[in-house]
Amino acid sequence: MQPPLVKLKAAYKIAFSPAEDRLAFCGGRDVSVRSLPAFKPVFAVHPIAHPSQIDFSPGGRLLALKSTSGRIVILDAQTGRTLMDFRNQNEKEGSAALFSSCGRNIVSVSWGGLLSVRDSATGKLVFSHVREDRMLDHLSVPRDRRFFVYSVGRSPRSDSQPPPPEAVVLHSWPIQNDYCRELPRRWSFIRALQVSPLGQYLAVIYGAPPEAVEIYDIKRSIVVARRAVRFGGTGCSVGWSPDEKLLVINGDEQFLVLEMPNLTERYVFPFRYPCHVVISPSSRFLALGSWTKSFIVPLDHLPQFVEKMREKK
Repeated sequence: MQPPLVKLKAAYKIAFSPAEDRLAFCGGRDVSVRSLPAFKPVFAVHPIAHPSQIDFSPGGRLLALKSTSGRIVILDAQTGRTLMDFRNQNEKEGSAALFSSCGRNIVSVSWGGLLSVRDSATGKLVFSHVREDRMLDHLSVPRDRRFFVYSVGRSPRSDSQPPPPEAVVLHSWPIQNDYCRELPRRWSFIRALQVSPLGQYLAVIYGAPPEAVEIYDIKRSIVVARRAVRFGGTGCSVGWSPDEKLLVINGDEQFLVLEMPNLTERYVFPFRYPCHVVISPSSRFLALGSWTKSFIVPLDHLPQFVEKMREKK
């Protein structure tokens, strides 16, 4: 019998294994893994300083871990043993390092403008491309990892001007050259970007401070839904349900649960220092990450959890 609610400490990034038999998260100095559905500790290790991003391989046997310096290591997801250290911290910080669909490669982007593909077993650089004077961020993939999406930002022309709107590009897998598809739509100050599990949509939170969440149909190149948001801060994230019918987002001190196709509000509830949200592959669990206290909530228990959080406010 699964517990109705699991409490964690700080969890900056949370990942479920594809088979949903493991939960991994970065919190404090350690990377921790727990078994599911019992949530028993499997291991907690400290392979690199300041871990900030985490991803399971498609087969669930490996974990890719990235630090705030950009350094990437590969861990055994069963034992926590470090299998490969890329020692690539000179590539600068960036968003997630993600496995390819075959699990043999790691794709990463950096704030220094570098797109790289490395062999996960040897660390060998398979492909790289640098966009000069650009910042690459918000790397994301659909469930089958058939393509990779990321944002491309530019510095403002002067201190008195805002930076130009950010482009979003799509690279089909395998990445063999610098050819990519640039989406016609651009967004100013992208705060969060996440491809939907089936690869149909792109959810984007944007604005300074965040002002809206948009759902962009990738194939049709149109915005199909938009909702204004009113929260401060920059720690936003997006979590899709596997069937693309539900969207969970967070901003400053709150989470919103929205229904597709019109982003109708199902729940909104207060939450202390939220920073990350993800829904498990089967929609069984909702992971709510925070800089202080995080929770894993069974989705069928969500109404009771929402009411509890509202009462605490």
